[in-house]
Amino acid sequence: MKKLLFFTLIMSVMLSGYSQGDWCGTQLNLENLFKNDPELRAKYESKLSAFNKIAAQQRTLKSGQILYRIPLVIHNIHYNGDGLISKTQIDDGIRVLNEDFNKRNADTTSVRNIFKPHIADFQMEFVLATKDPVGNPTNGIKRINSHLTYGANNSVKSLSRWDPFSYLNVWIVKNIDIGSPGTTLGYAQMPASGSTGFGLVVRADEWGSIEVAQSADGRTVTHEIGHCFTLEHTFSGGCGSWCHASGDFVCDTPPQFDDNNNSCNFNLNTCSNDASGGIASRPNPYTTNVPDQLENYMGYGDVCLAMFTNGQKARVHAAISNELILDSITSTYNEIQTGINVGHVAAMPKPIVEIFDFDKFACPGGSITFNENSYGGPLTTYQWTFPGGSPSSSTSANPTITYANPGNYDVKLKVSNAAGSDSVLLTNYVHINTVGAKYSAFNYNESFEDPVKFNGDWVIIDEYFAPTLERSSFTSFSGSACLWINNNASVFKTSKDQAISPSLKMSDVINPSVSMEIAYRRRNSSNTDKVNVKASLDCGKTWISLITMTPAFFAFDNATSSGNFVPASQAQWKTVTIPAQFINSAVKTGDNVKFMIEVEYGGGNNIWIDNFRINGQASGIENRVALENDFILYPNPATDIVNITVNPISPVKNAKIYVQNVVGKTVKEVFNGSMSKNEFKFVLNTNELSSGIYFVTTVLDGKRMSKKLIVR
Repeated sequence: MKKLLFFTLIMSVMLSGYSQGDWCGTQLNLENLFKNDPELRAKYESKLSAFNKIAAQQRTLKSGQILYRIPLVIHNIHYNGDGLISKTQIDDGIRVLNEDFNKRNADTTSVRNIFKPHIADFQMEFVLATKDPVGNPTNGIKRINSHLTYGANNSVKSLSRWDPFSYLNVWIVKNIDIGSPGTTLGYAQMPASGSTGFGLVVRADEWGSIEVAQSADGRTVTHEIGHCFTLEHTFSGGCGSWCHASGDFVCDTPPQFDDNNNSCNFNLNTCSNDASGGIASRPNPYTTNVPDQLENYMGYGDVCLAMFTNGQKARVHAAISNELILDSITSTYNEIQTGINVGHVAAMPKPIVEIFDFDKFACPGGSITFNENSYGGPLTTYQWTFPGGSPSSSTSANPTITYANPGNYDVKLKVSNAAGSDSVLLTNYVHINTVGAKYSAFNYNESFEDPVKFNGDWVIIDEYFAPTLERSSFTSFSGSACLWINNNASVFKTSKDQAISPSLKMSDVINPSVSMEIAYRRRNSSNTDKVNVKASLDCGKTWISLITMTPAFFAFDNATSSGNFVPASQAQWKTVTIPAQFINSAVKTGDNVKFMIEVEYGGGNNIWIDNFRINGQASGIENRVALENDFILYPNPATDIVNITVNPISPVKNAKIYVQNVVGKTVKEVFNGSMSKNEFKFVLNTNELSSGIYFVTTVLDGKRMSKKLIVR
């Protein structure tokens, strides 16, 4: 009972010391595990308390040879290359590890003289596995394309995990979110807390010291690997009566009260029990009070980290002897099974084909350069196939292909080496669009009512396969259909899905603006969903950003909804407009302009879009006169009522008449239905409107005309 009470006290000190400056999430991860499995805490405390007693009795082993070889498998979780690191950077990170754990790092010279006699060579070597769990050749690296690289937590471990009794699993991600109040750079799971998630999760910019991590020194990984082998923070147990029962429970690492050593202030001396404690088999090397050992890798020093101690080495070697998972990983048998034994000649692994780029667009006669991101074994041959392209095949790594005719085309890539091959087929990957507008931009309105027309006109680009933008027929602003994305089912932040319009002749409209209705309610106040609108003048090959809209702009209110949001009325839709002055002049006058509606996930709720339309007056006088004769407002200005007359020259299947205010919000729907070939008259009661300027719009089977109305 006393042991359990003592350890509980230590745990409370550890947790109370968790501050916003913490970059190591190991202790927080442990607490999260305890919350999910209440019985785990008691098991962990009992096991660690017993181990601390055993570890304190271990003698330091002599240096001189490698005693333990540890097989690594690197699971690099990235999203289309974001968060990806190279084999060269992976090797550099392993270099840092082996230098730090074996006293080969050059900066041991910076360690203060009082601590230099205690710098340890752990006699451990970290090596990439050359055999996978079924014995096939591997380079010890797995790439996984997933949004879980953003805000990563333990869920990334289920994406790719090798037997933890044979491999030390490392998950490299873009960034981490395990509920820390600060910025977490990495976290480990100690063996005493279970084998399922054993290993470490670390940010790509903290592995090694080159390329993506050129601003780092690799010591985050050294620190976290220390946790994997049971080393505690130098401040874990705080100050106590005895050195072997406080700090990190190792006497040649002086106890430290808290984590306040980020600034490498060598005047810090937070505990006075440095010379107290120690046992005969592990004597205390200090006979007087000494400064805090800010150079220790298991502390929070900034640029001063440069050492482990012999006492920490003894603790790690004791853990290898007493923790089944560590004993298994470091066994001679496992060296052979994972292909890291001395003298083993690794077989060549076969390559794994990958292409990160998504759909390609061009005009007829345009050229497209293709890129590949394959990895694994060394690549010796590339075999590209391009139906409809010229040339129709290529053996180049990054070929450039020309497409003469409009259409959608497949692309196939096969990569090979002496060990084998891998291939991928990308269906409808290339989109070659007809030069010239399919529709006039004047009165253009995509209401998503006709599924055949929509599927024939618009292209949907899904960057992560599901969920995706799609046509919905169970709600809308007007009519019976709209565009939507099941964003509530997604936690893949920063993912983008796109809907691309047919080509429009924008020069048909004078000073055009772009509008649409959006229905959206946040899941929580921190959601960062975006709706971006872009335009292309070259058939979709390149894009010009017109606007980036955040929830503050397109959410219809400030409330939140944790469930699946489905708009119940027009009041839950918001009209958003891109004014003409925000639109690139080349776009406003282009004769072959495509628009893109891009939804970027930010952890929020479903997004609904309706009536994507181009606003403005017809540029041709004959078009304007004809439409004005068919669409009349009087009196204008109006005080009580205004008469609206529409005279279709042929039957209209989908007719709409509505009133918008100056910011583009629909304030009144006058008519929504079909019309025969007759004159239709409507009376609008302007007493329902505040005095000001409005725009009355009529849409007849997609042809739209707006007129200004002044209400007095």
